[in-house]
Amino acid sequence: MAPSEKKMSSAPLISGVLGGSASTILLYPLDLVKVRWQVREDSITNIKSVNPTGQRPTILSSMRGIVRYEGMAGLYQGLSPALVGSAVSWGGYFFLYEGIKLRMMEGKRPKSAMAVSNDLGKNRNQQLQNDGIRLGPLENFMAACSAGAAMVVCTNPIWLIKTRMQLQLKHIEAEHVIHGSSTDVKPPYKNMFDAARTIVKEEGVLALYKGAAPAMMLTTHGGIQFVAYEYLKATFGTYTKANRSTSGKNSGVMHQLQDSVGYLTMGAVSKIIASTVTYPLQVIKSRLQQRSQTAEWTAAGDVKIMKREYAGVIDCVSRISKREGIVGFFKGCIPNAIRVAPNAAITLVVYESVMNVLS
Repeated sequence: MAPSEKKMSSAPLISGVLGGSASTILLYPLDLVKVRWQVREDSITNIKSVNPTGQRPTILSSMRGIVRYEGMAGLYQGLSPALVGSAVSWGGYFFLYEGIKLRMMEGKRPKSAMAVSNDLGKNRNQQLQNDGIRLGPLENFMAACSAGAAMVVCTNPIWLIKTRMQLQLKHIEAEHVIHGSSTDVKPPYKNMFDAARTIVKEEGVLALYKGAAPAMMLTTHGGIQFVAYEYLKATFGTYTKANRSTSGKNSGVMHQLQDSVGYLTMGAVSKIIASTVTYPLQVIKSRLQQRSQTAEWTAAGDVKIMKREYAGVIDCVSRISKREGIVGFFKGCIPNAIRVAPNAAITLVVYESVMNVLS
């Protein structure tokens, strides 16, 4: 394989890692608040069980509570596994997604054209597109879901550890353990490696794959997102090419800025569509992945030791339906909605920018 081909084959991997890491760091506090809201079992209709004043918890009040009990570092509890998971997931996802798309496109290429060797310095994906070979929405959906399913197998343990570390009140739980004020509180995880060892020791290896079933179903999230993204990208590309051919210019700062704004918008819109459709699966996954007992602070300012354990997806869905209603499946959707648009936009802008540089 020529150096230029090696460079192109690794471009989606590098671009995905950088894009996913950047968006994770910038928007992590919102993700932490979202996960803590997702696992709360209190009924929204009985708001006084959450706060005697009758006021609903807000994103800002939740963040203030986290800072109060855990300090500023509490807003980034579980960041290490989140960064590792994001880098591996996005890097591997884009690498597999682009690879699967390329194989699909090559499969649609006429045999006579396949016999003609490609120039070593050219991007095969671009060559196929120049030959008029495109994938339809269903094919993009299948490619995205296939890549997502492969990454669930690889990364579910990392996301489980990240969820558990996000939910623990580290200082309070440690204090309970030291003073022996509660036999129900287990020592908090020190780091992601300690979490992995503890989970395997206490619950067995299979516990690392709790929540894998809804996670597999969540691969449709990536499928929906990239069907929408590829459609918008194709439309945007057609528009910009026509616009630039009319103006007679194909480069410059303004055109680069126009591309960045376009990728931002497409990334945000596609992510919002996918996240809205699949959000209940995220709630179910978070609840299945949480530790069976942990400390939790309430909006009233109290700290309670909560015990939660679900037998599986069906049990989880049943309990949410009975106790919390349809609203229970959308807990945390507000911080999630605020987070997902810039998250996807940042990821895809960095991804496309790095891809342009490497290609």
